[in-house]
Amino acid sequence: MSLAGWVVVAAVVVLLYGWYVSIVKRRNRVAEALAGIDVQLQQRHDLIPNVLAIARRFMEHERALLTEITELRSKAHQHIGERDFGKIAEKFETEARLEQQMGRLLVLSENYPQLRSDGPMIEAQRTYTEVETNLAAARRFYNASVAALRNAAEIFPGSLLRGVAGVGTIPPSFQTTEAARAPVDASKHL
Repeated sequence: MSLAGWVVVAAVVVLLYGWYVSIVKRRNRVAEALAGIDVQLQQRHDLIPNVLAIARRFMEHERALLTEITELRSKAHQHIGERDFGKIAEKFETEARLEQQMGRLLVLSENYPQLRSDGPMIEAQRTYTEVETNLAAARRFYNASVAALRNAAEIFPGSLLRGVAGVGTIPPSFQTTEAARAPVDASKHL
């Protein structure tokens, strides 16, 4: 083989290696993004028992909701640290249900004047809102990381290298629930 042939082969090998490295970096960035989401979810899970304990003092009529939130928190907590890209969708679904029920709890708490003016409840709601804001930012970072991985793994030659780079399954992007996409009916909250 001539020198020009060896140069072409070397260039192709360098290009393939560079693409492989790119896929691995993006796979690791997705794992980092998932870890960031887990940190925020852990904060949420740590906060929920405190919110429930405060609310339980005033909201005896809402016992079923409080029990459901406790059960969802327990189920969601089992998914913390999940790195199997095939199980991420289930994790997101459980967390979405928990988020929806916590939102319902916070809206219902407004119907209890003693609870609404209770200092610890006000602080817990403020902290919960901060955690949800941080969680939204972590989800945006995760979605951007998944998009970059998807692009690198699906654009040629990434489609040939993704299995070698340890990306058998592309993780799903975080998507909100259908209920959250529906328009808000303000009359229900008045």
